[in-house]
Amino acid sequence: MLSKEDFEFVGTLGRAHGIQGEVSAKLSVDLSGLWEGADTSLFLMLEEQGLLIPYRVLKLRAKGDEIDLVTFSGITTKEEAEALTGRPVWLDRDYLSDEEAEELFELQHYVGYELYDASSDASIGVIEEIDDSTLNTLLRVRTHSDEELVLPISEELVDRLDIAEHRLYLHIPAGLLEL
Repeated sequence: MLSKEDFEFVGTLGRAHGIQGEVSAKLSVDLSGLWEGADTSLFLMLEEQGLLIPYRVLKLRAKGDEIDLVTFSGITTKEEAEALTGRPVWLDRDYLSDEEAEELFELQHYVGYELYDASSDASIGVIEEIDDSTLNTLLRVRTHSDEELVLPISEELVDRLDIAEHRLYLHIPAGLLEL
């Protein structure tokens, strides 16, 4: 049986798109790199009654910045696609190395990850929100002492990522932890 510990939650399926089985998906990962470079089939796991069921992706295309359109093998009608609405989507971690994930995942994917100070390997707290509404993207972190901490995040500040443990290691600018 498939275990969720071997997979990464990456989003949720939306409504059917058109009449030929295509379904919209709001994903926290850019699958186009995996799709274009796939030597073999790309499978996404859909959660059904707590179990993960593999679905082979036949076609994948972007619809705007936040929505992808996916065609799965065996799903050929609007009604079949509508039956998938709201299903959680999981990706096998074997598709990703930690380095690849840094490039594939959208920042919103890290909500719920444990934040670590890269210089000391000390746990800071849990990332509760990513605020990208301004020029400087910010992390809102709930510390272990139940305080809110707001920290900047950029590609240059990310030291490393541990997908399996849901940990993000960040170079935190001097003095921000003392505020």
